[in-house]
Amino acid sequence: MANTKTSKVWIGVGAFVLVGGVATTTQALPPVDAHQPDLRTGKEKLLDGVAALPGRLILAQGKGAGGEGAEGGEGGEGKIDPAAVEADPIDYGIALQVIAAHYHAGLLAYENKQQEAGAQMFAHGLTEVYVELEDIFKKRGVTGLGDKMNAAVEAGTAKKPVREVRQKVKAVLDALVAAEADAPKSDKPPQAVKTEVAAEMLERAAAQYRTAADSTDFETYLDGLGFSLAAREQAQAIMPWLKKQAPKKAAALEKVLALANQAYPGIKRPAKKVDTGRFLAAASEARLAVSRLP
Repeated sequence: MANTKTSKVWIGVGAFVLVGGVATTTQALPPVDAHQPDLRTGKEKLLDGVAALPGRLILAQGKGAGGEGAEGGEGGEGKIDPAAVEADPIDYGIALQVIAAHYHAGLLAYENKQQEAGAQMFAHGLTEVYVELEDIFKKRGVTGLGDKMNAAVEAGTAKKPVREVRQKVKAVLDALVAAEADAPKSDKPPQAVKTEVAAEMLERAAAQYRTAADSTDFETYLDGLGFSLAAREQAQAIMPWLKKQAPKKAAALEKVLALANQAYPGIKRPAKKVDTGRFLAAASEARLAVSRLP
């Protein structure tokens, strides 16, 4: 039987609820239970702030400032403030890059035969960031991003061929680049904004490494790897400009990029751990340095 087109909000791999519209399907949807097993630990965890209202799912941010893979503020994801995203170009850029981080890391996992982990990363980017910011993005003129993210989640969950999943992820990343044009206005040049976003992502990578370095959980490492990959891509775009504008600030950013590359060399953890304190200090130093760009 044909399905009426709707949006799906993913609670986890293989479980979703419909948002808007009415769907008819030959299969019943799995119930949304407030006591879902945590996708990272396998233990039962209460999904905080989940409330179903007519035609819409409201998903409050249950992790708080602790971020992914951590308790008590130790992780790198941190809280994204919707009000700040709506008003501040740097916070807006950070939100886009946190989404991108999930898709960079998820694709790398998927390409390396970690299909479930890859699909979960795609789903987390959707439920942990996009859902809360969807209205803001749409208000700013960003359309189609959620559909592209859903398509990547569906392809990953269905274990589609790598080539197909790669295309879906590219569509998401391209949409995120396009969404940069809809950012709030800034008095700073675009390169300065992008530099601050890169520094923020590196600081998140360093904060996540504080947890990932002593954890055997694969997805905890993937979270940090995603932040590192997103920062690397942002830095490549602005480094020539930054070296001309402020060579010392560029050197500070390059220093933490090198540490991030050592901490997160790829899908496999490094043979030798990076000093966590050194990594965090370098990231904070770079973040402070680039915040003073004109």
